[in-house]
Amino acid sequence: MENKANNVFTQIEINATPEQVWNVLTDWNNLKEWSSSFIGISVNKPIKGERFVSYFKKPLTGEKIALEHICTEYEEGLKFGWSGDIIGKIKDHHIYSLEPTQSGTTIFKQEDGLHGPNSKFYNLLAKHKMKAMYNKFNKELKMRVESLYPKD
Repeated sequence: MENKANNVFTQIEINATPEQVWNVLTDWNNLKEWSSSFIGISVNKPIKGERFVSYFKKPLTGEKIALEHICTEYEEGLKFGWSGDIIGKIKDHHIYSLEPTQSGTTIFKQEDGLHGPNSKFYNLLAKHKMKAMYNKFNKELKMRVESLYPKD
């Protein structure tokens, strides 16, 4: 069983419907146009239990890196997540989710954590950097969605 106590949680309210946010978030071919970190995946639609590759930009160099993941969560329009090896037997468990509000906006959430042998040590090293990267991604997503779907 995973210990979520060391996980990183971020969220942002986006002035758009969950469908609008989902459309931008899962437009894999255009992520690189607005995201400074997460730039796509190797499949059109992740399928729970199946492998895919996700692509990222290294923060300092902009170099493209590819990481293999297994889709652990997928609910169309609501959430998707993955797990993959990071260092040795340590696995990354990342989940993106959308929560509609009564006012017609969307709460976009990210949860991530490292799990496995010695993961507590690596979580301590990476937690602040991960949180900063996810908050930046959240703001970039918000800007992109709200620019494509402006409210009156």
